[in-house]
Order: sequence, then structure tokens, then C-alpha cells
Amino acid sequence: MERDREELMTLLVETLRGANFGPPRVDGSLRRYRYPERKAEMITQAREWLGEVGGLEQAVALHGDLTAKRRLLCTCPGIGPKTASWLLRNLGWADRVAVVDVHVLRLLIDLGYLGEYARMPRDYELAEQQFLALCREFDAPPAAFDLFAWEWQRGTLWPKSTSL
Repeated sequence: MERDREELMTLLVETLRGANFGPPRVDGSLRRYRYPERKAEMITQAREWLGEVGGLEQAVALHGDLTAKRRLLCTCPGIGPKTASWLLRNLGWADRVAVVDVHVLRLLIDLGYLGEYARMPRDYELAEQQFLALCREFDAPPAAFDLFAWEWQRGTLWPKSTSL
């Protein structure tokens, strides 16, 4: 097992050292990870965690509510509440969950649902509760409202010359 781990680490470090990750820079060159050894270690630890819990699907199925599932996923190296929520939502294991990203935080602050003092990951659950309250107010599914908020903040929902 230790040999497999070392081989995986070597392969990951070699791959992560290369300039082969997008999005491309302005000059067209691809990006590389700043800390390939650390990233490789985290990926290897996450793989070991998956083995310990018996695989992702089985581990999540054994935990009842959303909070327990997210806490379980947060025990995986490299996974925090945002990534755990993203996995739960996008793999179909939870639908009333918010993936609290910068655009969601800005929306909540701009609309007065959250004070500017909010910090992640400390206030993740508070921000999620507020976002879900906003979704209920608009009778919108969280995933759809998340996409709306993202597009709105990017300015892609209407022409820039249109004022509201």
C-alpha cells in the first residue's frame, strides 16, 4: 500500500508541476499549481479517506440529514462546507442546499440578508439559511436562484445599456 501511495504521489506531483491547467493566461500559456507537493498530498489523503469510509456514495447514504452529510464530507482532506454542499447538490443528494460562493455572499449583503461582517467558513450555515430564506421568498429552487445570482452579478442577464 505504501508503494502505491508513493507512486501516486510521484505521478500527481509530476502532473501538477506541468503547465497544463486552464483557464489560459492572457498570453495563452496554461497555468501550473503553486504547491504541487501539497496538492498531491491532499489528493492522496482524500483517496485514503474514501477508502476508510467505504466510498462516497455509501458514506453519504449512511448519514441522515443534510448537516450530518456535510459534516462527514468536511472530514475529507481538502473539502470544506462550500465544496461539500456543491457535491451534495450536484450529485443529487440534496436539493435544498446553498453553495455559498462570493456571488451568493455579495447578493445576501447587498439585499440586507447578511451583514458585511460575515466570514467563511465560520458563518457558512448562517449564510446558507439566509440564502434559502431568500429562495423561499421568491419561490425559487436554490440551484436555479444561485445561477440567476451568478449571471446577474456578471451582467449577462440584460444588455449593459439597460438601466433598472
